[in-house]
Amino acid sequence: MLIELNNKKIFAFADTHGKHRQLDVPADADILVCVGDVCNEGNEAQIEDFFAWFAQLPARHKLFVPGNHDIPFEIVPHLACTMVPPNVEYVEEGGLMLDDIRFYVLPVRMYMDSPIDIPYRVDVLVTHGAPWGILGGETYSCPILRDVVDEAQPRIHIFGHIHNYGGQTLQHGKTLFCNVAVTM
Repeated sequence: MLIELNNKKIFAFADTHGKHRQLDVPADADILVCVGDVCNEGNEAQIEDFFAWFAQLPARHKLFVPGNHDIPFEIVPHLACTMVPPNVEYVEEGGLMLDDIRFYVLPVRMYMDSPIDIPYRVDVLVTHGAPWGILGGETYSCPILRDVVDEAQPRIHIFGHIHNYGGQTLQHGKTLFCNVAVTM
């Protein structure tokens, strides 16, 4: 999904499950954001192939956030991090600035255990999991994440995970919700 913010083109996607090479990535994207599930059930060969492909894309910035299928990042994160190329930003939780856009990443694969305060104004919130009640997020979603988003009011919330609502957006209050799950 192509999202424009501050005269920058952000191309965001999720849930390719090993089929990333079929994705049509715009050559003029400034920032690429992958919100996880690049493989099926922790398949390391698929993860390595994803990073080989992702690293060579022409965008100036690349951000990766793991999903619930990217199991090595959850069970052996110190080893999984070694698969991430140097030109790819990997953030488990926290903020970063890319081209004057303030991003904040939360490690929401499905559910949060407790609320998290986002420490500053955020342009783009990035999670794998969906907030409760938004774009299909009633079953496999997180009520606490919804509370965090409602409180922080980022301009954009990029997430995936709910495949059947992939590619859809919803403006709710001050936040544009973008479910960037792809179906291939």
